[in-house]
Order: sequence, then C-alpha cells, then structure tokens
Amino acid sequence: FLETLQVLLWQPVVVENIKKDREVHFYVRASSISSIKAQLSQLNIQYKVSMGNVKELIEKQTINDTVNPRRSSSYYENYHSMKEIYHWMEEIVKVHSDLLQKIYIGSSYEKRPLYILKLSKSPGKSKSAIWIDCGIHAREWISPAFCVWFIGHAIHVRERDQTMTTLLEHFDFYVMPVINVDGYEYTWSHPSNRLWRKSRSWHGNSRCIGTDMNRNFDAQWCGMTSFPSHC
Repeated sequence: FLETLQVLLWQPVVVENIKKDREVHFYVRASSISSIKAQLSQLNIQYKVSMGNVKELIEKQTINDTVNPRRSSSYYENYHSMKEIYHWMEEIVKVHSDLLQKIYIGSSYEKRPLYILKLSKSPGKSKSAIWIDCGIHAREWISPAFCVWFIGHAIHVRERDQTMTTLLEHFDFYVMPVINVDGYEYTWSHPSNRLWRKSRSWHGNSRCIGTDMNRNFDAQWCGMTSFPSHC
C-alpha cells in the first residue's frame, strides 16, 4: 500500500520492516493528505495526525543560526548551517589553539573542505584515540549539533569536570562535525528538501542523485535497512 503512495517513511525506515499491529509513522505532502486519508479509511486503517505543519517546524529550526555569539552557551543550543559551522571551527581553533587542531582530510564531491578537529590536552604525548563523527545523514541535524556541542562542552568544563579531565589525560579526541557536508548544506539551502538524506554525488549508471553514506560500507551490503531503489 505505502509503496504506491507519495509518502516518506519515518518509522520503520523501509517497507520490509513493517510488522503487524505495530505503528507506522510517515510524512505526507500537503497536496496528498486528502487522498491518503481517504485510502486509509477505505482500508479500515486507523490513523492520527502527529504533526499538522512540518514546514512550520522546519522554519523554526533555522531561525537562530547566527543570532547568538559563537562563544556563548546559547550558541550550542541551536542548529547551524554548514557555512556557520566552518566559521565556528576556524574561530574556536584560533581561540583554543592549545587544545584544538583543525585537520584537512580532503574535499567532498561538490568540493567542500572536509575537516577533523583534534582535541588533545598534551599534543606531544602518545595516547589512545576516540573517534566521533556526525552528520552522515543530511537531514539529521541533531547529529552535527551534538559534535559542535561536544567540542564546546569539553573545552569549557575541562578544568572543573573530573570525568572530562580524566578523559583528556588519557585520550585524544578526533571529531568530524559533518561527514556529509554536501547533503547537509543542501537541506539548508533548499528548504523544500529539508528531509534529504543522502550525499549529492552523481553516478553515471543512475538517473538519481546521491548515495546513502550510512549504507555504503563494505559490511552487510544491501542488508535489511537498505533501499532496493537507486533513488
């Protein structure tokens, strides 16, 4: 049924994982609401509207991108665009050069720079490392927000939080705030595609744009949570 409709599954993420007597959450374009409600009623499927205006919620998420100063605590309570995250990385590394190093590791398909922030209390000392990456799915803005928050939190509480002090004594942290920089930027610059998930790469053997970067590893290829469609 869902495969014939213009809907976007939220829970579960693929049709194959839908189970009997379990809730299914999906997003519907405003233009399709009436027809989908009619079909659900015709099939005696109970439903309720959880969010009446997704567009309004999306607009609220972007309103505070650069309102708060980057050094304020409130800065870390908002979502930020890719452009703003680049500026934030440059500034925080400059201010805390004793703890942070910005490492360039290459560029994306659309030629945006890819950076890792190394957080280290004793740069010359050999220590084990902890890797943290965020933003592999473009639409999941809470992920880059966490990486940005983590760096800010670690810096500001390192002297008074015993747990963080101990961690920095024994580990170096390598944090990549946004892996999917092209997809993340696309969700900001194209509000109508706020729920875009993939990268923005082109593939010669497909009419579709992008790759689901979190399903593109050489492990359990095309498993249960992968999409059979190229698009």
